[in-house]
Amino acid sequence: MITGASMGLGKEMAIECARRGRNLILVALPDQHLQQLCEELIQAHGIRAIARECDLTDEEELNQLAAEVLSHCSVDQLINNAGVGGTARFEESSTDYLDRIILLNIRATTILTRLLLPELKSHRKALVLNVASVAAFGPLPFKTIYPASKAFIYSFSRSLSKELRGTGVKVVVLTPGPILTNPDVVSRILKQGVLGRFGLLTACRISRLALDGAEKGREVIVPGLMNQINRFLTRWMPESWRLALMARVLRKEIAVPSR
Repeated sequence: MITGASMGLGKEMAIECARRGRNLILVALPDQHLQQLCEELIQAHGIRAIARECDLTDEEELNQLAAEVLSHCSVDQLINNAGVGGTARFEESSTDYLDRIILLNIRATTILTRLLLPELKSHRKALVLNVASVAAFGPLPFKTIYPASKAFIYSFSRSLSKELRGTGVKVVVLTPGPILTNPDVVSRILKQGVLGRFGLLTACRISRLALDGAEKGREVIVPGLMNQINRFLTRWMPESWRLALMARVLRKEIAVPSR
């Protein structure tokens, strides 16, 4: 089961899973051509694929999704990819925008994992792969809530991994850097200059590194050498220096928030 599967990293995760022969339940917002993607994967790889349209920020829809899936399907892998972010001054951000980041990035991942956990534990081997970000490793001015939400995902994943040790359920956290996805995202990355492109990878490459890492038993996956260096620098650079540097970089990107 993959959330946020209609575009970007989620779509590439679906393609890579299908290429490896895995049957899929793909989840995304309505009107995202999700059924078309399922049909393409079925034809190309001979798998089974089901499309489920759902707004994961809606509590009722989230619960209905889990109940429907559990009543009809056997799920041994959950990829919590759905997420939203952007760059804007906090005081200029609408409360709806801020609330959506919290509901999607934090609550949806937490609740969906909890609802599917009994099913996952019923399998001899199962996987929860949560998509965080290198932003999880430090605060970012003009993104504020986004890195905080990804820090939550990182901490949640590492804690749950320890709790579930010995159950057969492996919990993995993926922390990608900037991702080449749609034109809007590429435009925002380019506005950041050289530092914004530091660690830039395609969604296809990240999906392969993530699934390879999970299969090898890694619990934390930082894809790409540059992002591994970024994590190291974040740990050792004085926070005041890093905040000043990132504020200068991200100030260039301030625009209407988007994925």
